Amino acid sequence: MKLFPDADPNGWRIKRYQYSDSEVKLLEAELGFELYPEDKLPEFFIASDAQGNFLGVAIFIDPRTKPKILDGGILTLEVGIGVNAEGKINRIKVYDYRGNVALAQDAFLNQLRGRELDSNFKMGTGGLVAVGGEPEESQLVGNAAREALLLMKVALGRRDG
Repeated sequence: MKLFPDADPNGWRIKRYQYSDSEVKLLEAELGFELYPEDKLPEFFIASDAQGNFLGVAIFIDPRTKPKILDGGILTLEVGIGVNAEGKINRIKVYDYRGNVALAQDAFLNQLRGRELDSNFKMGTGGLVAVGGEPEESQLVGNAAREALLLMKVALGRRDG
């Protein structure tokens, strides 16, 4: 609901998808890393409003390619990405993050709103500013946004971006 506040609480559907071997190869080549097993079987959350109108799709991604340790524990980074009907980032939320809280605040996250698959997601360029002291984590959030758009394009046929 945080990704699509206008969604009907009872209007969510879950669409599960299994990427083919060729789709996995395409995704991994495009992303530049191997997909985790769970990323090969994503769950997409389809949002509709009270009238049944399609609002968009949400997905939750852990964008880490290697674990990060903080205070003796593994630091999690769960990113929720909502993509609207036009194939653009609607909202991003960061959950359960124990690092710099600015990474989970709208001042940082809103700079990714409205971006689409062919947009720039590299921190420090194109108006994207990393959270102070968190350049790697900031880039991971940007990477998650791009990954979400790509996963949706391949799985849901959003060939227009």
